[in-house]
Amino acid sequence: MTKMRTKKKEPPNDPVTSYARDVAAGKTPACRWVRLACERHLKLLKTAPAKGYTWDERAAQKVVRFFRFLRHVKAEWRGCEFVLEPWQQFIVGYLFGWKRADGIRLVRTAYIEVPRKNGKTELAAGLGLYLLTGDKEPGAEVYCAATKRDQAKLVHDAAAEMVRLSPSLRDRLKIYKNNINDPASFSRFEPLGADKDTMDGLNAHGVIVDELHAHKDRGVWDVLVTSTGARRQPLVVAITTAGLGGAPTVCREQHDYAERVLTGQIEDDSFFAYVATIDEGDDWTDEAAWRKANPGLGTIKKWDVIREDFRRAIESPAAQNTFR
Repeated sequence: MTKMRTKKKEPPNDPVTSYARDVAAGKTPACRWVRLACERHLKLLKTAPAKGYTWDERAAQKVVRFFRFLRHVKAEWRGCEFVLEPWQQFIVGYLFGWKRADGIRLVRTAYIEVPRKNGKTELAAGLGLYLLTGDKEPGAEVYCAATKRDQAKLVHDAAAEMVRLSPSLRDRLKIYKNNINDPASFSRFEPLGADKDTMDGLNAHGVIVDELHAHKDRGVWDVLVTSTGARRQPLVVAITTAGLGGAPTVCREQHDYAERVLTGQIEDDSFFAYVATIDEGDDWTDEAAWRKANPGLGTIKKWDVIREDFRRAIESPAAQNTFR
């Protein structure tokens, strides 16, 4: 009698490690900082056991799959399934896939810097909704914050529209003015303006800070970070475009800290950084350099749009500064 072989169970798809390997091998165009972020993940896979960490592929894949329950809200993609691109899968998968020895999420703070029109608003909205529903945090308080409430509402309004368009979420979540509510877990997702004096009493589980570079001081950042102190596995995410200047702003501080973490000058495994830009010495007129700085170029961000912006930049010094 022939003994039947049991089919070996295939491991779950690991988009984080796949992207990291492609970037490290030069298959995917990326700047120095993105390469270092990917190499950091690959190195951590080797050193994790000694540190007491676990790479939970299923947790990473869970958040990637969650986005497919969402729908795009704007332009020609409106109503289409939100399929994360490889660089977006790397970000969200890394945030939720790394665990400490006690099973708690490793990453507490994330700094994500990408140029305009690379889909950061909808990515931020999706992250907020996952923190609201996917973490299974009782009484979760999730906030999107900006210098003005109208700016914060861009993320929140996108999240609300995603809920309306999603058959899986619209029956579960209730949408009110400036509030997305999950009655089953007594959780809420709200936008905040930059009035730190009205933020007393927050008990944040998740915080999405939009356009951190526009914050003139660190008051709101400090209040929001400290508001997570009573939570089991809070997450603070800053998503911003470049606009650092030379002033000692909180964005400059976070950017510089990200560089020191990525280069190994500081060891802080609870901090995640993804900074997309061109490399020092790159020719800013070279389209190959544009791909490094714009991970969504060709899909989220249109080639014809950036080429038109480039033509204007060639003719106008003011436009050139904005483009660069």
